[in-house]
Amino acid sequence: MSSEPIGREQIAAITTEILATELEISPSDIDVYDVLKGLPGADSMKLLRVVSKLERHWNAEFDDEAIFASETVDDLITLVQKYIGEEPATS
Repeated sequence: MSSEPIGREQIAAITTEILATELEISPSDIDVYDVLKGLPGADSMKLLRVVSKLERHWNAEFDDEAIFASETVDDLITLVQKYIGEEPATS
């Protein structure tokens, strides 16, 4: 059984789902360019819980500086992508 690389779309879907569940909003209300702290219901504690759930889901431990540098949903997706070994596409 081959191990398929995890694509950015799958990471984005899971990240969005975790965010939506924690913030009690619909995943369709979240855009990748949204500022995390600007999402409905978002506060520091909820966003830390999101990060914790992402770490558990991907069995990863993100760098604190990288977490706090993540301002948008897209930044968070890129952070996950980096830590699970999938380099973001540069082209």
